Amino acid sequence: MKKILLIICLLLTGCSKDTKNYISKVINLDVKSCIIEDEKDTHSGFLGDGDYFAKLDCSKVDNFEISDWKDMPLSSNIDEVMNLVQCSDECKSAKERYNIPEINNGYYYFVDRHGDSTDKYDDKDLNNRPSYNFSLALYDEDNKIIYYYELDT
Repeated sequence: MKKILLIICLLLTGCSKDTKNYISKVINLDVKSCIIEDEKDTHSGFLGDGDYFAKLDCSKVDNFEISDWKDMPLSSNIDEVMNLVQCSDECKSAKERYNIPEINNGYYYFVDRHGDSTDKYDDKDLNNRPSYNFSLALYDEDNKIIYYYELDT
């Protein structure tokens, strides 16, 4: 009986904690105090293709140290990919599918996870390869929201 209760407890509480730990490591920012408002994962495709999205409310966090993030707006390469229409269940861009607004006052953090990447923090080759493997976090400073997005094709 104790084992069953432990498993239920882990299933109910473990996912969001693991998600926040994972995102914190990828974007080099502690988001464990943020609240996950929305989360979707479509990585059921061939060889793990798909995307992952999380919206985190960070309004209860006093201060972030965002020293290695870049000022908005997004670079043209990243903006192009985020506006690229992808057809899975419906044909929409990532911005449309996940209701990511235009952010004027904020920061972004980009990680190129593609095997051919020579600098994982540089997006210059993002659109010059046959596939995408990257992570992106957008921080809306006015609303204290982080939009986290991963694409694997």
